[in-house]
Amino acid sequence: MRFITSSRRALMMSACLSLLAAPALAQDPAADPPEDEIEIEEDDAAYQQIIVTAAVRVTQGGAKDVQHFRSIALDDLAGKLPQATSLTSEGLLSEHDLVLPSSAPCGQLFCVVTHAKPSRWDGATQFVGIGFDSNVDAATYKAEPLSLIAVVDRSGSMSGEPIARVKEGLRAVLGQMREGDRFGIVIYGSETVVHQPVMDVEGNRAALERAIEAIDINGSTYMEAGLRLGFETAFAELPKSRGKTRLMLFTDENPNVGDTSAEGFMGQALDGSRKGVDMTTIGVGAHFDAELATEISSVRGGNLFFLPTEGSGKDLFAREFRNMVSPVAYDLVLSIDPAEGMKVGAIYGVPGELIEDAGAGTVTVTIASAFLSSNGGGIFATLEGAAPTGGIPLAQVSVSYTDAITDRRESDAKPVLAASEGVPANLAKAEVLVDQFRSTRLALAAYHDENDPAAAAAILAQLSERMEESGTSGLKEELKLVDTLQQRAAKLAGLVTDGRTEPYEVVGNWRVVRHEGVDDVARGDIIAITDDGEFITERSRGDDIYQNFAINERQLHIEETDLVFNYAIRGDRLTLHTPFDRVKIVMEREET
Repeated sequence: MRFITSSRRALMMSACLSLLAAPALAQDPAADPPEDEIEIEEDDAAYQQIIVTAAVRVTQGGAKDVQHFRSIALDDLAGKLPQATSLTSEGLLSEHDLVLPSSAPCGQLFCVVTHAKPSRWDGATQFVGIGFDSNVDAATYKAEPLSLIAVVDRSGSMSGEPIARVKEGLRAVLGQMREGDRFGIVIYGSETVVHQPVMDVEGNRAALERAIEAIDINGSTYMEAGLRLGFETAFAELPKSRGKTRLMLFTDENPNVGDTSAEGFMGQALDGSRKGVDMTTIGVGAHFDAELATEISSVRGGNLFFLPTEGSGKDLFAREFRNMVSPVAYDLVLSIDPAEGMKVGAIYGVPGELIEDAGAGTVTVTIASAFLSSNGGGIFATLEGAAPTGGIPLAQVSVSYTDAITDRRESDAKPVLAASEGVPANLAKAEVLVDQFRSTRLALAAYHDENDPAAAAAILAQLSERMEESGTSGLKEELKLVDTLQQRAAKLAGLVTDGRTEPYEVVGNWRVVRHEGVDDVARGDIIAITDDGEFITERSRGDDIYQNFAINERQLHIEETDLVFNYAIRGDRLTLHTPFDRVKIVMEREET
């Protein structure tokens, strides 16, 4: 489309320009900085989980998303950058379908799939994806009846929107349950009671819905007592259940009375798992304590989700309810044995602390649980050192596990070969997501630990540019996350007004280096933006285009058109983009 006008007007700062389109692209990140090195001890490793990929998608237990982190990062009223504790590599990766292609059929629950590519960060490093093909029959795994005991926090901090989200989620859960399933509710605050005894869902839906609506707010967060009664109720249900029995804890994870230590809650969760009752944690509310919930959900058979907004419970349970209550394997042992002269640099996608500088020998991680999922995440690692030649594998990867249905111990192994042809798109995407995780964590460390918001802004700006230049699809929300954090860090550093580029900075001559969604510009064209309001496209393949514009701190409007750009300047690069029409023009400043 061509947008041409012959009129000329002065450069104007239009306060009402934002009414012409949605607010400028905000951001929410996901990445990681260097974290403390850890030793992999057998007792600690037993509580970790794995992200696995499969033809029938399978994913890790533990923290299953980073929605809590996103909700803080994208909050327009937030004055600071979020803490890094609720940003996990396995949570970020689990939000994307990263299934890796398999070259051979699989005849068991997990068959190892491996791919490698040269790292984008360092030519001497290999980026490795470890996935799992499967012969899982999803219908069979989802068919087993379920006895579900919901344990609901009704303390004062849950009043208003948090308890409304819980009730919405419980109604959605009830809607997903079917003949053979049983459902009960335990509530806790200052007092803990069995609010709704466990009963068959079929024939009692109206009564169960009334019980959900009758949950009210009462007192302090006595979570220890709530969990104790919840597990007691579940243990009593075990002989009555027609299949699995599971606890589902709804809370803002902000306990303030009783035993508030993670160990106290962990002890109950571990005991429950040993006795046949696993637990899903559903976090809600602004006070949600992600660190504590991650510890609870890292127990064998545990997983964690977060409900950030109204409607998210309905969406989550419609998509994942049967998956989140259906472990397919326990006690997975993953081993990576690098070739001589190489070592495992880092492992991403394993809950808990980032595993860094694991050493030259075999690295083994024991992982508690795997679940069905609508997405397939993945485990990704870096291999450092001189790669062997002559077709020698970069590493050997093996996995052993206990099938959750048959209780049999099974295993598989595959070599990691250097890429000989095209790199799978999902492996390239995973590397961008890992970069997002690493760099965002690095930026947050610069802000919180070094009190250096300018450094945080610079790290995030460079990350955003790398993500855009990667050409990877499916990263729109991730770029929004990163850009929002970058703008907030820049504002905190006093580098920009309201987190935005000052309008006068767009004045100058700009050479087009990339564009999409627009036909009237080409790479190499010069766009002159003048201080008297002209927007002139000097085209190499046709007549020049003369237009006029209005601008404020957020957006640039090409007058007499409906084209409204969000804009940002990072160094010598100006980016114009529309949030909905997928129009983008990336330019570099021309020397005058």
